Amino acid sequence: MFRGRRGRRGGRGGSTLGRRRYGFFQCSKCNAHWESSHVYRKGGYDYYQQECKSCRIAVSPYKVEPIKCSMCGEENCICDDEDREDRHNDSSRPHRSDLCERCKKGLRCGR
Repeated sequence: MFRGRRGRRGGRGGSTLGRRRYGFFQCSKCNAHWESSHVYRKGGYDYYQQECKSCRIAVSPYKVEPIKCSMCGEENCICDDEDREDRHNDSSRPHRSDLCERCKKGLRCGR
């Protein structure tokens, strides 16, 4: 029987390690909050950390979820950019690779 990319259990194939996620961060030192659409899993349940831009201490996300369209709620949608609502972050702002553990390790995740 051909299973294609679906794998043994019928779910979508492939690892979630390289899949981009949406994360929520809070600095334990200055209590700053930020969100990022560039969150990646290291392995297991660990995610790459981001530095607080004020304190420069490494912070792990306290909440991580799939990136979903704010209009239809789907992960892979066909909504136009004009139709989507902003989600607390400005998509035109570049990813801060100087604050990102993954980027510092040479695994670029943003533009």
